[in-house]
Amino acid sequence: MYIFTLGILSILSLIEIFNKDIVEKRKIYFLILAFSLLVFHDGFRWQTGCDWDAYSSYFENFFKEIQVRGDVASFEPLYNLFMMSIRIFTDNYSVYLIIHALIFYVMVFWGVFKLSPTPFTSLMLLYMIIVPYMGTNRQLLVLGLYFIALYFLQDRKWLVFVIIILTGFYVHHSALLCLVALLCCKKIKLMYLAIAFGVALLISFSGIINLLSPLLLPLVSDDQFYNKMDVYNNLRTYEVSSIVSMLSLARKMIWLLILICFDQRIKNKDTFYNISFNMYFIGILFYVLFNGTVWQQLIARGMMYFSVMEIFIIPYVLALLRPNYGKLCVVLLLPLYCWLNITKGFSNYGKETDYFQPYKGLFINTDYVRQNTD
Repeated sequence: MYIFTLGILSILSLIEIFNKDIVEKRKIYFLILAFSLLVFHDGFRWQTGCDWDAYSSYFENFFKEIQVRGDVASFEPLYNLFMMSIRIFTDNYSVYLIIHALIFYVMVFWGVFKLSPTPFTSLMLLYMIIVPYMGTNRQLLVLGLYFIALYFLQDRKWLVFVIIILTGFYVHHSALLCLVALLCCKKIKLMYLAIAFGVALLISFSGIINLLSPLLLPLVSDDQFYNKMDVYNNLRTYEVSSIVSMLSLARKMIWLLILICFDQRIKNKDTFYNISFNMYFIGILFYVLFNGTVWQQLIARGMMYFSVMEIFIIPYVLALLRPNYGKLCVVLLLPLYCWLNITKGFSNYGKETDYFQPYKGLFINTDYVRQNTD
């Protein structure tokens, strides 16, 4: 299912880049195809993705949970309201997943088609990023709101952006990280970027974050935070291969280095270009600082709001290339690039887990018995 979905999105991307006239004439058909495929992919899954037990159990026992916990609910109030609006009609978790997928992709498609000059290419890249997060239901809803908010931020409608993000806070508290985008609207000098990257490398190599962790944890009084740390720390061992880390960092850096080297040739460098570039760079700093630490898995969830900017900066790189065989090779290699990153994302949960592979849905691999569902 993953390869099939990626294949369809890559074909749409290829057509979009080399024959935009066809896309413009038949955009609505391509849009319906991509939207229907992604909604089916997410909405009709079963026991596929991380956090499956936590969300499915909470949905099925929603009213008992609310009755027992009262004001101290497991999840944020707006998410509880969203879940309740479905739960009062049905206890079928698949109905919830379909509605969740519809709402999420409506927000995503609206934002991507407003913000990206090559929306189908951005959708393919977005698929690469969010598939390893499939199952983080609250955070994905915030991501959809984030795309809508970014549209208003690029128009310098800061108040609307803040209101949307604060609304997202009551869906998932990680939404506050999106407010960093307010500081990223202007171009940052290359010297400052180099200094920030150098400092991050020094901190990373020093190992000071792991050394300070025992001192920092007592300052946190949130029981939910401790529970999450326990869950994430049990997902995998944090002995990360140096080679894998360096390759991952190189993969993240390559797009920024190209944009920096060919800065003068980039056209239409508006506010959103600065936001995309700067947020993506901050995501790289987070990766350098926390990769291989006890905080890695927890921070990785928050990094999604930064790393997702990759779907907007890669089209700027593609625009630098002339429409020849070289560009064709790059575009044909992008699906492979996406697949390698998807498999890397799956492996982050540990080699012994099968949260994602094989894909199991209501009509696909129905007989497969999942070993890990949470």
